[in-house]
Amino acid sequence: MLQAIQHYIGWRNWAVFRYNSVFENFFVLLIIALLQQAFHWNFVLRSLVFILFSILATTYGYLINDYSDRELDRQHGKPNTFEKDSAVKARMVLLGVLLLFVVAGIPFWNQPYFLPLIALWFMITTFYSLPPIRLKERGALNIVFVAMAQRLLPILILFSAFDFWEAKYVLPISVYVLLRGLSSDINHQLEDYKNDVKTGTRTFAVSMGYQRVEKLLNVNLHLEKIMLAVLLVQFSLDLRFSAIVLNGLWRFTAALYFLALFWFMLDKRQWQANPFDVQSRSLSQFLHHAYPSVGLPLMLNVILSILYFPFTLLLIFQIVIRRLYSPETISGNFLVRFLIQKLGGK
Repeated sequence: MLQAIQHYIGWRNWAVFRYNSVFENFFVLLIIALLQQAFHWNFVLRSLVFILFSILATTYGYLINDYSDRELDRQHGKPNTFEKDSAVKARMVLLGVLLLFVVAGIPFWNQPYFLPLIALWFMITTFYSLPPIRLKERGALNIVFVAMAQRLLPILILFSAFDFWEAKYVLPISVYVLLRGLSSDINHQLEDYKNDVKTGTRTFAVSMGYQRVEKLLNVNLHLEKIMLAVLLVQFSLDLRFSAIVLNGLWRFTAALYFLALFWFMLDKRQWQANPFDVQSRSLSQFLHHAYPSVGLPLMLNVILSILYFPFTLLLIFQIVIRRLYSPETISGNFLVRFLIQKLGGK
């Protein structure tokens, strides 16, 4: 049983935690808690259930893609979760994950728009890869579908699950998540460009051309950074804490991003760095991933844990999935490396 969980849910070294819109943008859940002042057990427990629901939904999305791409992945020489399974076994696994995903979502069924959003997500996710519709090969349109299924809809489902529909937050957060997701999805297609050309797979990048899409990626990365700055300003105007230490923690967290963004704007060498090159640990990678996915939610979670101790459960969850207990993870952080270099006089 544990081996099956490791293989199908923990595929590719538990990528379900890395390539998951809810976990990539975990700060959204925590901002909702702060803005709603949801300092009670019900919110914490619902958060844990939603995390499980998100894991199962993401697993279904990636498994249906692997199931549909078995032959294509074999031609590309890429690993596939079902490469050693029969078609019947693969379908049974998919059905099992789908049923678990449905059951995990039951506590949220009565929330406004939840079921319609889930139905839309399921249709796009399933037919994005599955023949004969196979939206991923619909040329320029496929990037729209992948951005909706993997980025925008999961965040809208999160808003629905916690009945958070304040337009002044929902709209800019949705735009930021969409821009950030587009950066990731476009980069992924650029990485697969040569293989997709060889196999005649009509992705967005293949249809539009490598150079044009690469320029689009660079523009999108800049827009994404600007949008996060707008969000941080908005949160700073609305978040007020009675304790001085909490105000100080938040101001430090927001200021850190603006200092990094200012440095990035001045140093054009950083513009050439690919934020998806994890090994580079560049400033670009910090602004795109490390800050919004790790630093920001971690500090928000610390503030929430001070306000209401049970939020420590979510803090522990973040520490575990991000492996922040590992000296290698900490020492590899861009800011830590920068400080070591400066203090060492290099």
